Amino acid sequence: MNRKEIDEFLNAPDFEAAGRLTLPDLLEKRVRATPEAIAVRSPAGHLSFGEWLDDARAVSARLRSSGAYQPKTPVLVWVDTADARQVVIAQHGVLDSGCIVAPLDDRLSVAEVGRFARDVAATAVIVSRGLLSSRTDEDLRAFVPGGLPAGGDPLDLLLFAVEGEAFSLVPAAKDGAVPPGGARPGPDDCALLAFTSGTTGRPKAAMITHGGCVQLAERMVNGVFAAPRGGRPVGPDDVIQSPVPAYLPTSIVNTLYAAVLAGCPLSYRGRRFDPEAEEREMALAGTTIYAGAPAHYAMMCQRPASEDSRAARVQVMTASGAPMTAALHQSMRARWPGVAVANWYALNETMVGQTLNFGRDMDLDPTAIGRPVWPTELAVVDEGGGPCAPGEPGEVLLRAPGQMVGYYLNEAETAKRIDAGGWVHTEDIGFVGREDGLLRITGRKSDRINRGGFKFYPAEVEEVLLGHEALADAAVLAVPDPILGQDLVAMVVGAGGRAPTEADVRAFCQGRLSRNKVPSRVYFVDRLPRSGFGKVVKKELIALWEAIESGRAGQ
Repeated sequence: MNRKEIDEFLNAPDFEAAGRLTLPDLLEKRVRATPEAIAVRSPAGHLSFGEWLDDARAVSARLRSSGAYQPKTPVLVWVDTADARQVVIAQHGVLDSGCIVAPLDDRLSVAEVGRFARDVAATAVIVSRGLLSSRTDEDLRAFVPGGLPAGGDPLDLLLFAVEGEAFSLVPAAKDGAVPPGGARPGPDDCALLAFTSGTTGRPKAAMITHGGCVQLAERMVNGVFAAPRGGRPVGPDDVIQSPVPAYLPTSIVNTLYAAVLAGCPLSYRGRRFDPEAEEREMALAGTTIYAGAPAHYAMMCQRPASEDSRAARVQVMTASGAPMTAALHQSMRARWPGVAVANWYALNETMVGQTLNFGRDMDLDPTAIGRPVWPTELAVVDEGGGPCAPGEPGEVLLRAPGQMVGYYLNEAETAKRIDAGGWVHTEDIGFVGREDGLLRITGRKSDRINRGGFKFYPAEVEEVLLGHEALADAAVLAVPDPILGQDLVAMVVGAGGRAPTEADVRAFCQGRLSRNKVPSRVYFVDRLPRSGFGKVVKKELIALWEAIESGRAGQ
């Protein structure tokens, strides 16, 4: 696209044109239109679109002038999300250089960063000084044996080359040593590696192209965020707010570059979710669109309503990443009576809202995840690959522009997840309702529980548990059993100081589930281990159960 076409795209973005753009194109055209407008709001400070591009280009120049620079290769971004400005500057700097951005969780250890670097053959790592300063001496020495250098990079970002098992600090370039430009990416080049959660093994890196990222951002602006408020697209008068950490790929595509396309601010409050601060920011920023996970809304709804709650002018609240319950939907409507609540579904391999439940459908059944968002195609198939009839459960398949083109350096896993027809096999089990045509997810293929030959999925048990008024959160877990093969236990969090007993919870389940689905044990915990996007981290849940059982055995 030429400059005139790109500028016209600002005023009337369309899906096909979006696929011909790159993420650098998108930010550059936004800066030409509204350079002084606020791009990112954060407790650490605000960042305009113009400042963002300038600082990102400084990072790009630093990378291009270094011996670590290899176009179209992954660069890890391991930056403290307490300051979202650092995160977005580092990420876009990588993209501007023509490299692939691979964002990492800021809680990882140096050893884990090393494993990610080896898995994707990363050539460099960008690290924030603040993150390294907070590490243990051993972790710090693994990166900089001689200690941290003096500051000077934009927002104190440091560049390290990856050399086999080691990292080496890349010194700042001398004046005049920065080349005039890098390898400009094309729409079909990989922009982003979206690491899977790795709950069943080593994380895989889903590849999303530049054109795909822009198409997905366009779908959020004109579809997912627009439909619940009567089809009105996101524009400069809106404010998007999200508690989802800035390093998560879904945050990058769904909200960050959607905000760039719309020309509106995006508010991040930092990695550690604070329900009181979130509602305060809603009122202060004039948030119109809030994009979170059910767990975020549940924590806000547990607090007494405040002036901030009543002052909020949010028009749309979208939930994703975990099941929505009828009880939570009711609480949200009571707390924010003027808001349109929507529930959407996607995964790292497909990104953004592939299906959406809103409006009358949402009021009738908030646990459903809706209908496909154009141009997404949906299929539900049986174990033989044949189509399932309405009401019949099977594996959910999705196909849409913008989805991953494969797993980076992993053709075998790519072949398992994308078939010859271009369908992504989600590994989620669900069905389309006979009467209403809405998609419902009942579990994951890998999560299916086999309790003495009786097979079912955790989601249906968790939904019942979350219907207990004295429980704020719940997850169920299959544990080894010498007779049944697998037994079922529940990990629950009490709500608002109320403390039901294990017998109370099991009796509640017995009245609503078949006997085979009732947990044999109920464990009360302070909180469940959840990812930044609100999903229960099964590996950590298993470790928590093992620690509790080990403690019991030692008594």
